[in-house]
Amino acid sequence: MTNRVKSGILFGRPYGGVMSLIRNKLRTITETVCCSERYTVIKVANYLIVNVYFPCTGTPDRLLICEDIIAEIQSW
Repeated sequence: MTNRVKSGILFGRPYGGVMSLIRNKLRTITETVCCSERYTVIKVANYLIVNVYFPCTGTPDRLLICEDIIAEIQSW
């Protein structure tokens, strides 16, 4: 990753990851429940927000990855 960053600006989403942006005024009532490479679970007041990045159609073992992600999210 270091070599890639040194080579210039990264375009697209080459290395994965999920991020959720929370408005500053909501930070006092926000709790991060779980952070993973492909999803985040956040509690804002009485709401549970799940942000998920599923693999694209060209990804090897796509169905297996999707099933794993859904199973992990169900546990929360």
